[in-house]
Amino acid sequence: MIVFVITLAVFLSVIGVLLWVKTPRYQMTKADLILLLQKVLVGQASENDWAIFLSSSFRHCPDLEPFRDACAAIDEKEYLGHTRAGFLLSETGLAQVRWILEKVESLDC
Repeated sequence: MIVFVITLAVFLSVIGVLLWVKTPRYQMTKADLILLLQKVLVGQASENDWAIFLSSSFRHCPDLEPFRDACAAIDEKEYLGHTRAGFLLSETGLAQVRWILEKVESLDC
């Protein structure tokens, strides 16, 4: 009987912890987007950060979604991967990202 009570207590404790801990979510804000675009422009962004950004959605701030779509289009045409200089995009792509950065900075979100 004691074993049953201990097992039940451990089981309920585990269930309680699982219900209490929330699922991690990746939710990029306008400030995060600005920081990422700045890192892309200076060659400090990782391929992983760029890929996560492109695959995320901005349901929490729909005004940012067109910028993600524009960056995805740039990625399709201008993506180089990590070069020796550290840049993920070609010069043309970097110029387009610079334009997007200016638009994002002027956005109220």
